[in-house]
Amino acid sequence: MDSGRKKLSFVVTPDIEAILDREKKEWFYDRSRSCMIRELVMAGLRALKEESEVADGNHEGNT
Repeated sequence: MDSGRKKLSFVVTPDIEAILDREKKEWFYDRSRSCMIRELVMAGLRALKEESEVADGNHEGNT
């Protein structure tokens, strides 16, 4: 019954908790909190990658 997923725990500060609660109500109301966290982490990682590519001059729009 292993789905290939692993559990991850982290501490959330009160200010981050307030932000997560607000986003859950506005954008992720129909999804679980775990799904919301996964989506936000992936969006953040994509943004970091794009930012790094732009800084390196390797962005696709920069040909």
